[in-house]
Amino acid sequence: MTNTQHRSLASQTLDATKAVLFGLTACIALAGQSFADDVPNNGLDFTRPPAQYDFRFRFDEKSDDVWKDTFILRVNRPFPLGDGWKIGTRLDLPFVLTNKSSQDNPDGKDTFGLGDVLLQGVLIDEFSKRWAAGLGPRLVLPTANQDQFGTGRIVLGPIGGARYSLPEISAGSFVELIVRYDADIGGQRGRSHISRIRWSPTFNINLPRNWFITFFPSQDIAVNFLDGGKWFFPLDFLIGKHLTKNTLISVEASAPLIRGYNLYEFRLQTRLSFTF
Repeated sequence: MTNTQHRSLASQTLDATKAVLFGLTACIALAGQSFADDVPNNGLDFTRPPAQYDFRFRFDEKSDDVWKDTFILRVNRPFPLGDGWKIGTRLDLPFVLTNKSSQDNPDGKDTFGLGDVLLQGVLIDEFSKRWAAGLGPRLVLPTANQDQFGTGRIVLGPIGGARYSLPEISAGSFVELIVRYDADIGGQRGRSHISRIRWSPTFNINLPRNWFITFFPSQDIAVNFLDGGKWFFPLDFLIGKHLTKNTLISVEASAPLIRGYNLYEFRLQTRLSFTF
């Protein structure tokens, strides 16, 4: 299968996925379910991590006709400590399908395998009903079984965020700034080093009938210090809906407005989440 054919197939698959997701949400919306007395947690508040399983599919279109499909199993688990304190933990287990060329895939064939595992732990304090903040380490391990599926580097850096609730807009709405620094501390020789800061000025609005829309939900605004301090600044937004109190779906789309270096040319991510 050629790259053009794969992209066409991927585009058709993504269009079908979006149609199914929006069809499901429309049906649920017409059913008129409401949780006015108990606002569900959509998992986008850094300071309010739910106990949640995420099944994610992310499509990245890159330069030179390169694409990457990533299938991610994410597990979030908070541990209350008392007096407004908690620890939020995260595990990402990714599997990658891509045509990226590498030492293990010199011909740029379509290949599938394990990506780099993410581990994260954050100490969070809720100062008040409006304010909360958290800080902790973020570790990415080079578990990819072929070069094209990961960076080949051990990436360790801090991640922190502060949230301010906006109940004047709607229950569960908020603004939040999340900042992280990614830097490699070891790994395979010959692989590119990593040093960049990434952040997101997140603005979440909870809508009627359990819909929500979020601007800049991902830390994709970035400065790459190893490439002359070049910027990457995307337009990034997400729309989602709680199907039930403990189940939600969402679709996120991102495209660069400023692309000093090429993080991606287009990104689409779908998510199905279960709170436990």
